[in-house]
Amino acid sequence: MLSAELYDRFTTLLRQRAGLCYPEQRRSDLIYGLQRAALSLGAESLEQLLKMVECYPSAWDELIAELTIGETYFFRNAAQFTALREIILPDLIQRRAAVRYLRLWSAGCATGEEPYSLAITLHEVLPSHPPWQVSILATDINRRFLNRAREARYSKWSFRETPDHLRDCYFVAEQEYWRLRDDIRRTVTFAQHNLAEPNYPAPHLGIVAFDLIFCRNVLIYFDEETTRQVVQRLYDSLTPGGWLVVGHSEPNVVLFRQFETHNAPGTVLYRKPVHTPFFTTAATPDHSVPGAIKSSLNPSLTTLSLSPSQPPASRTLLTPAPIASKTAPTPAEELLHIAHTAADRGAWEEAQAQVEALMKAYPLFAPAYYLQAQIAEHHGQLETALAAYRRSVYLDPSMIVGYIGMAHVYIQLHQPEAARRTLRNVHNLLCSFTDSQIVDAATGSTAAELRAYVTLLMKKVDDR
Repeated sequence: MLSAELYDRFTTLLRQRAGLCYPEQRRSDLIYGLQRAALSLGAESLEQLLKMVECYPSAWDELIAELTIGETYFFRNAAQFTALREIILPDLIQRRAAVRYLRLWSAGCATGEEPYSLAITLHEVLPSHPPWQVSILATDINRRFLNRAREARYSKWSFRETPDHLRDCYFVAEQEYWRLRDDIRRTVTFAQHNLAEPNYPAPHLGIVAFDLIFCRNVLIYFDEETTRQVVQRLYDSLTPGGWLVVGHSEPNVVLFRQFETHNAPGTVLYRKPVHTPFFTTAATPDHSVPGAIKSSLNPSLTTLSLSPSQPPASRTLLTPAPIASKTAPTPAEELLHIAHTAADRGAWEEAQAQVEALMKAYPLFAPAYYLQAQIAEHHGQLETALAAYRRSVYLDPSMIVGYIGMAHVYIQLHQPEAARRTLRNVHNLLCSFTDSQIVDAATGSTAAELRAYVTLLMKKVDDR
């Protein structure tokens, strides 16, 4: 039985942690999801379930898995994929021809059909000589969905709007299932992320400067204030001229008034104006929030705490995967990928062991120390993280994200002068590059984009 008090406590918890809105007319949906979660977790009552999800991240993940909807299929909403081929990609190909690099984000990717559809479309449309570099980030709050997405194995029902020639070209039949080709599967990086949290954009995390964001049928589950905040953060996460595609059932177009509106057959597209600042004053996470809790592997991602015992919503390090690499990975890079993969699964001891082995085998490999810093920061070991960030930039003075990671740690340690000094140094370093030069290959961020972010971060430190 869901009493009025329990209903209020669950709805408040879900709204504050995940932005999910359960008004009275959706009370039955909430009860159904709570009952399934209680059964799965072995909770004898909804009161016990509440205590479990308040205290244990695994229980919270299970509740989210029961409450979020993953109904999707390949090339869902054909009009939007037609617009992608005929309007969005031709525009991006023309404007990004000098760098031949595109960054996409499937925000609310469910079981993976959407980001894989994007990967297939780009593989079909982008010129191949010389090849383009493409990074596709796919995120969802539901860990169960993400595990299924990484398998890239689907039933016929997922292909109900997929042309047969595309399915036969990009998938391999396995009895009654179809498995995506490995070369396409590897172009997408999956990570758990909560859109309702004020932790993005963030260049050193890879959540920044996207050329295209698909965020379909997600905003409808948020209340009006959360939706407004998420739309602002999506806007700030786009590069100038970047495109946003939302579902047809998304909220009032007034929320997208900052964007240019482009009408296409059967759909409406939104584009961030080309001549606009990279970031607004709302573009960086607020590290002064009382009770902020660290999230997994992502330095300086914060989530507003309900109580001292509230677990963070676990996420993974967001690292892009190119659709076509110009060179084969080195042995050190292969070991780094193994360590990242362990962290992505939340296997922290394994990730730590892998990164320690990597540093022992390649003691001068700067990215290993950067990953060590992120792991340490996840565990709240700020001094250890700071030492590892310092080591990373000592070994590679051009590692911009290492300096930014240092600055964020200084902010958390309440050392504003050190943060200012570090930010000034990285800003001066960025000034040695041309505006359009990509200075962080992992995220595809240009010097101008990172200078704008660092300048804004410096202002936030000065305003404290």
